Amino acid sequence: MKDFKLPILFVLLGMTLLLCACTSKNTAPLPKAPNYALNKYWSIRDDNPTKKIDLFFVHPTTYGPPSNGHLIADLDNKKLNRITDRDTIQWITSAFADSCNVFAPRYRQMNIEVLKSGGQKEYIRTPVSDIKAAFKYYLNNLNNGRPFILAAHSQGSYVTRNLMLENPQLVDKNKLVAAYLPGWTFTDKDLADLGMKLSERPDQTGCFITWNTVGPGGISPTVEKGAHCVNPLSWNTETKEFPASDNIEAKIFINENKILRVKNFTAARINAAGALEIPTPPQEVLKQLNMSLGKEVYHRYDYDFFFYNIKENVKERCEAYLKNHK
Repeated sequence: MKDFKLPILFVLLGMTLLLCACTSKNTAPLPKAPNYALNKYWSIRDDNPTKKIDLFFVHPTTYGPPSNGHLIADLDNKKLNRITDRDTIQWITSAFADSCNVFAPRYRQMNIEVLKSGGQKEYIRTPVSDIKAAFKYYLNNLNNGRPFILAAHSQGSYVTRNLMLENPQLVDKNKLVAAYLPGWTFTDKDLADLGMKLSERPDQTGCFITWNTVGPGGISPTVEKGAHCVNPLSWNTETKEFPASDNIEAKIFINENKILRVKNFTAARINAAGALEIPTPPQEVLKQLNMSLGKEVYHRYDYDFFFYNIKENVKERCEAYLKNHK
């Protein structure tokens, strides 16, 4: 799969820190629910799968302010769909596509204003309902019994968390190769309730993988008390720093005409807050980054900074799963 632009609207999560409103209330009717039998509700739907393992991907927030009272995205919004598809889903899933058939639904996501106002518990029901419907349709009509990877980022990881917690029988753990859910906090209770263990080996299957990238002193809004982390340079939870020589190559979106590739881009360690801490990037790179979530918060680069490590690890876990499930 060719390279695609990294989602410009990833950064809109950070823009909410600049909004004045402390509360948000939906003043518009709820947009109609998607029917996942229709292709238009899928960003990517591989109807001619050739690989032995699937990817089911839940995209991060791409719906930003001003919402004008429409706090839940309308899936008939062609402009938003185009941005979500091109600048988010295609970019991230390209790290998985060499090893997996890709299935990525659109869903009625929450506007970033909801994440700012603290109204997630009320509004999260709609995206979770959509992803539940999409996943059930996928299992019943598209999967054909193949093992699968679950992956997401940010709001997508939050939605996937709630989906799994609320529907414990929906995800067949025997068919789950791994769950890559960076960009959100997962606690001891979450892992216990999910019945999953954090990754401790790069070839481990059936495990859970999450991280939130910050620099020295960075405070990310997605890192809450009790957050867990798997280091994508080691694929385990050791807290020592792993060197930049372990970083195969970063693929970083700068603008729609420029993608920055850097071999051995950064070291990384798990810090006391449960975040993935990296050294401040070199100035020639840092000055090109969009730091909308604040100094030393690299949320929008969770996949970028470790892109080729992720790609290689997906291949390794898929091969391990197939070897162990002949």
